Amino acid sequence: MRNITSVDPPNLFTVGLMNDAEPAVSAESSSALLARDFVQWCWGVGDDFHNSPDITNLQFWLQKSHINQSQAKEDEILVEARRLFLKKVEQAVRKADVSKVAD
Repeated sequence: MRNITSVDPPNLFTVGLMNDAEPAVSAESSSALLARDFVQWCWGVGDDFHNSPDITNLQFWLQKSHINQSQAKEDEILVEARRLFLKKVEQAVRKADVSKVAD
């Protein structure tokens, strides 16, 4: 009987797929970085007012930041920005609840 190991030798097709996947990772990270910067801008207006992470604000921010809108993937940025924005809102609500309990 032959013992087959669980480690498969590299395949011509999987090597090509791994090389194609690397630029996608960098594109995702650039969208995530843009989303993080956009949320910081949305949140940074003041304590009493926050811009919403919507398409109009994103397009204004991209123009203000001198980022080429054709290169930016607006849908990916908006999805990640909304997730990050809601996370910041949740943290702010928790922080406010803790301060109420402490008083």
